Amino acid sequence: MIVTEYELRANWHKTKDKLIILPPGSVITPSARDFIRSKGIDVQIEGNGLQDIHKKTFSSANQSIDRSNRLQSFQEPNVLRETRTQAIAQAQTSISSGVKPEHMTHLRTGALVAKTHPVIAYRGQLDLFQCELVEAQGFFLQAGEEELILKLEEISVLCRELMVSEVKQEPFQWATLIGLTPEELRERSHHPKKYFGIDHTPLSYSHGPIAAKLHHLRAKSREVELYANRAFTDETGACSRTDLIQALNRLSSAFYILACQVRSRKTQEVNEKRVPLGTSNRHIHLSQVDMEALFGKNYTLTVQKELSQPGQFAAQETVTLVGPKGSLEKVRVLGPVRKNTQVEISVTDCYKLGVEPVIRDSGQHEGTPGLEIAGPVGNVKLEAGVLVASRHIHLHSDDAKEWSLEDGDRVRVKVESQRPMVYEDVLIRVSDQYRKEMHLDMDEANAALIDATSQGKLMGV
Repeated sequence: MIVTEYELRANWHKTKDKLIILPPGSVITPSARDFIRSKGIDVQIEGNGLQDIHKKTFSSANQSIDRSNRLQSFQEPNVLRETRTQAIAQAQTSISSGVKPEHMTHLRTGALVAKTHPVIAYRGQLDLFQCELVEAQGFFLQAGEEELILKLEEISVLCRELMVSEVKQEPFQWATLIGLTPEELRERSHHPKKYFGIDHTPLSYSHGPIAAKLHHLRAKSREVELYANRAFTDETGACSRTDLIQALNRLSSAFYILACQVRSRKTQEVNEKRVPLGTSNRHIHLSQVDMEALFGKNYTLTVQKELSQPGQFAAQETVTLVGPKGSLEKVRVLGPVRKNTQVEISVTDCYKLGVEPVIRDSGQHEGTPGLEIAGPVGNVKLEAGVLVASRHIHLHSDDAKEWSLEDGDRVRVKVESQRPMVYEDVLIRVSDQYRKEMHLDMDEANAALIDATSQGKLMGV
């Protein structure tokens, strides 16, 4: 049993006992001896009566060696006993000459112990754990988990403080860890369904490498706690450093909470309604009559490339749009032909042409302006059908059913990009011929700095 000043003070102030009874082989730290002398406390070793605390040091390395020698002498053969006796003699000579044997180390100033001492083993495990924290931070850096790196840095600071508190024999005090009190850490780790929307489940590869790494750190923290219990708990179950044990116990709770948060985040990502983004530049849909007026009788469009929506294509043919104030050349024709001609341009294009920007769903031409269309064979004067297309999402009927949406619904969409933006009043268009995609015109796409990695996330109807 290791008797520390911290534990003595904590217990003595409750009882004011003048006699302490200790089990055989107890180790009393120097500061604990000073406390005993200052309070006039008598010390009794079980089976040996009262001890003179001023003359006898229970933590001496010589006494530990003598006890070990007495125990082994009843069991070892003569050759082993002689070898052990020589080793003990060498150790005693080294200690008396002031030279520390290689197999021993200082527990604290003036207290020399074997390196197998439980407290030394605990310190080693705490050192190893801090190394694993640093390795994990490197792993999280590669994964882009900056928030987790900061959490682990906070845990590293706590571990260093644990070490200092034990070495200096000072009480360990802490208020929060990863933003939670000891009570909150325990509560959240016991009820993940309540706080993170997930159940207690066995660790699985399906949870991902980030959660797996956090569970590894949790297991290691519990191993450190086990070594701490061996170091500070005697055979009767009395613990001299319950403060350290409690902090280590809550540390494992913290790692479990972080793993639950990662799993919850992954679950939410799976359940999120996400759509790829498509940028729609200015273009025109032609009726058969207008196409023949522009390109010639019985003319058919030439496919340049297929578009994302099945059956739709960009044609090689282009036209010129002529408005009251300007014109736009090489405006792409999209196929196939439609019942009515429709020009889809941006607000910026409207200003250049000198036409009023009117936002309409596709096919709704009432109240829209017109302009002149110039082709290689002839011109067409369009009375209406020039519009700024409403931002919209194409959904296959199966996707719409899964998301509980119908054709004509309006939703809010957050565009995740270099400049995230939330778009209101986004039209849902449903067909068994559609492929899931959100369409924005050039003005809208440029405003959000859309690139190939950008996505839209539905936020509500």
